[in-house]
Order: sequence, then structure tokens, then C-alpha cells
Amino acid sequence: MNKMQATPTAGADVLAPEMALSHLLNFSRAIAAFLVLLFHIRTTLVVPYDELDVHNWLAKGTYVISTFGHDAVIIFFVLSGYLVGGAALRIDLTSSWDFRRYGIDRAVRIGPVVIAATAFSVVLQYAAPLPGCSDTFVTSIGNALALQNFLVRPLCNNLPLWSISNEVVYYFAFPVMLAVWSRAFSIWLGISLICVMLVGVLSLTLTPLDETNIVLDCPFWLIGAAIWFLPGISPRWRWLALLSVAAALLFGRLEISKTHFWFRDLFLAATFSFLLVTFRNQPMPQGGARAAIAGCVADCSRWFADFSFSLYVTHYPLIKLYAYFVLALDHQATRYTAITLGILLEFMGLGAICILVAFGFGVLFERPRHVFKRTIARRFRIS
Repeated sequence: MNKMQATPTAGADVLAPEMALSHLLNFSRAIAAFLVLLFHIRTTLVVPYDELDVHNWLAKGTYVISTFGHDAVIIFFVLSGYLVGGAALRIDLTSSWDFRRYGIDRAVRIGPVVIAATAFSVVLQYAAPLPGCSDTFVTSIGNALALQNFLVRPLCNNLPLWSISNEVVYYFAFPVMLAVWSRAFSIWLGISLICVMLVGVLSLTLTPLDETNIVLDCPFWLIGAAIWFLPGISPRWRWLALLSVAAALLFGRLEISKTHFWFRDLFLAATFSFLLVTFRNQPMPQGGARAAIAGCVADCSRWFADFSFSLYVTHYPLIKLYAYFVLALDHQATRYTAITLGILLEFMGLGAICILVAFGFGVLFERPRHVFKRTIARRFRIS
């Protein structure tokens, strides 16, 4: 087999702007990034729900909306598997040039942002030292190279970086597995396979076997890649898919899901993938109120999704910095023990600051990726 064809239907450009799936992907990225932001603001500044002084409707509503942080990461894994896995499935496994192009695409997409986010986090550590938070030079370099979660720990003021190393490992391991499956053997494949196996062993032996583990999270990424082999189904199944996603999210709120976290995350990954399949090969609405609403939502989603990655890697150190100045320097012994309208306004202001910083970060390090790509491609003489 010289080349694996990803799409099950010939000529179906499912990611074209006129196709509904393209905008659903943007919408999902935007919502997932926003949910992670809400989750970390609330968990950093407010005590757990059981420790609140008052359990009124305002508190219940706030906790319901801000409880989906980890669910959003699973959504990110599925989206990454679909988009990056689809790119890997198009690689000509006999061509070293195809592998180089794939590697450059991945490097310029994730590398500049992760390196800059690591530097940003380290600078904040030195500018405003947090109690018990002072990473070593080795830890900082390891995070910049996406080696956290199996060789070094994530930065103490940027814990969400744990998922970045998972992503990078999947980017590398998936085409290696495809090459082994296709028997495209070479000395470089042998070395790559050894590296993949070594990362797996380190992940299983040196890191906790929890919902952040590289090996345990890999199936969720693979589920996203497997969508390429599924045909689109009738949109009449869409309501069932939405109910399935809602059931998965509800299950994640139950106490039993804490002891069965892997099945909880698998349930969500499978149902969300089912939802994506119902949008495959479906065009956007062409006229009337539905088209106007869909167009507005699509534009907003695309704007937010364009810097969602930057928001994910920069928001946590800003939240930790804010918590230090507001809580620690204000001599409050604990986090907030009540939810009030004033505190919600404070959350909104902090969230707006995080989004503003992420937007500028995206302009500096995400948008120029095509310039980075052309520069590297010229260096390696790749068209």
C-alpha cells in the first residue's frame, strides 16, 4: 500500500467553508476553550461546592456551567484526532518528503505557541513568585519541548500543559503506527517505533494512571481519526447524537464516574464523534433566518477558534497570578466561600483579560505559522 486514502467518499470536501462540519469544528474548539477557562477560574478562586456557605440558585448555576473543564479536553482530543489524524492518513508512506511536510505542519502549528507559553509562564513565576511554585530550568525546557507528562512535570503555574505532550506524542506515534501497518519499513521507522514504545513505558511507569495519562487518553484521539473511515449518516440522527452527548456529560457529573473515569471519557469521545458524523457532507443553510443565524454563529466561532489554542496555554498562569494578588495579598485564608453577583462580575473581568491576552498571543504566534512554514520549507527544500 503506497498511500492510505482517508475519506470514504471520493471528492467530498467535508472541511470546505460551505460545509456544516467545518463550522461545527470551529464552534466545538471555541466552546471547549471557553469551558476550560471557566473551569479554571472557578476552581482557582472558589472552594468546592460542598464547602460553600450558601447553596442558592446562583451558586448552583455557576457550578453547573463551570464544571466541564476535563470534558472539554476530551473534546479537544477527538477534534485533534480528526484533523491531525486526517492529515496523517493522507501521507504517502513511501515518501520521506511527505513525512517532512507533515512534521513541519505540526511543528509550526504547535511549537511557537508552546515555546512562547512556556516562556510566558516562567516570566510570571519570576515576576510574581507564587508560594511553592518555582520550576527548575530542566522542567521549563522540558515543557517547551512538550516532554511533560512523561519526562518532566507540567509547569506549576500552567498545569493544563499536560495535554500538550499527549497531543505531540499522538502526532508522532500515529504515522509511525500507520507505517508499521503498511509495512513501510526503514531504519528511521525502527528508531521511531522504539521512541514510541519508550514513551509508552515511561508514561505507564513514571506518571499516574489517571485521566491525564498519555497511553490511557490515546484511544480518544484515535476515535477522532477513525471518523474518516465512517460514511456520513442522515442528519435525522442528529438529535439522538445530541442526546447521547448530553447523557455522556450527565454521566460525568455522577459520583460513579470518578472511579470509572476511563469509561466516562470513552463515552464522551464516542458520542461526540457520533455527533460529528451526522454533520459530514451536510451543507450550510442556504437561505432564510436559519442561514443568517448559522452565518453569524460561524463567524463568531471562527474568530474565537482562531486563538483558542493560545487561550488554552496562557489562561492558567494569568488566573494563578490574579488569585495570588487578590487572595494571598489580601490576607484571605482560603478561596471564596460564596458566589455573589460581585464575584461573578469579577470572574467575567478576569475571563475578558485572559481572552484579550490570548488574542494578542495568537496574533504573535499562531497567525504567522504560514510564514514559519515557508521559512522551514525553504530550508529543507520542500515545496
